[in-house]
Amino acid sequence: RITVEDLVKILEHNDIAMWTFFRRLSLKGDFQHEYIIKLENDVLDAYYHSNKNRIEEIRQEVEKSTVPNKDEYLLLIDGWLENLKTEDEEPNLEVRKALKDKIFNIPDITKEKLNLFCNFMEFYDLESNVMITKNAIDKFIDSNDTESQEVLLAIIDNLLYLSIKENNYNYVDYLISNAEKLPIKPQFYFYQSVISFYKHLANYHFNSNQDDVNACQSIIKSMELTGMQSYGTELEEFLKDHI
Repeated sequence: RITVEDLVKILEHNDIAMWTFFRRLSLKGDFQHEYIIKLENDVLDAYYHSNKNRIEEIRQEVEKSTVPNKDEYLLLIDGWLENLKTEDEEPNLEVRKALKDKIFNIPDITKEKLNLFCNFMEFYDLESNVMITKNAIDKFIDSNDTESQEVLLAIIDNLLYLSIKENNYNYVDYLISNAEKLPIKPQFYFYQSVISFYKHLANYHFNSNQDDVNACQSIIKSMELTGMQSYGTELEEFLKDHI
C-alpha cells in the first residue's frame, strides 16, 4: 500500500515513466511478458537485416494477438517499417506524426523517451533533432547508467549521420566532444567506432587530409572483419558520397 505521491517520487527517482510502469504492471503473467520481449527482439532483428517481409509478418501476428496495448506495439512496428522505406517510397505521414506526438507527449527526457527518440530520429527535421539531443545530453551525459549511456551514444551517432548527410557541420564538434566524455566500454565498441568514423570524415571535410580517409577505411575494414558486413557496406557508401 502506497500513496500516489510516494509512488511518483519513487518512479521519478528511478527514472521510470509513469505510463511505462503501468504498462508493465498490466502484463498478465510471465508468459505474456516473455512474449513481448521476444516480439521486440524479433522486430529489431528483422529491421537490422532490412527484412521488411518478416516485420510485416510480425505485425500480422500482433494484430491477431490479445497482447495488452496492442495499438502501441502496432504503431512501433509501423515506425520500423517507415524507417526501412527508401527515398522513392511514399512516407506514411500519419504514422510518423503519431510517433512524434507520442515522443513529445512524454514530458521529460526519460529512458523510455530516449529509446523512442533514438529509433525514430529520421522523422524529425535537423533542428528538432538537435534540440532534443541537447536536452538528452544535458540530462544523461553524467549518468552512470550503462543503458542510458549506450542510447545516448546511439543518438549522437544518428545525429552525426543526419547532419553530415545534409552537409551541416555546425554541430559536429559539439556532438563528438560530448561522445568522448562517455566511458570506453566493450558494449559501446560499435557506437564509438562509428563516431570515430564520423569524426575523421568531418576532419577530412575541413582539411582534406588523406590520413582521415584512411582511418575511415580502417574502421570499415574492422567492421567487415568482425562480421558486420552490412554496416561496413553502408559506411563505405557514405564515405564515397562525402569525399
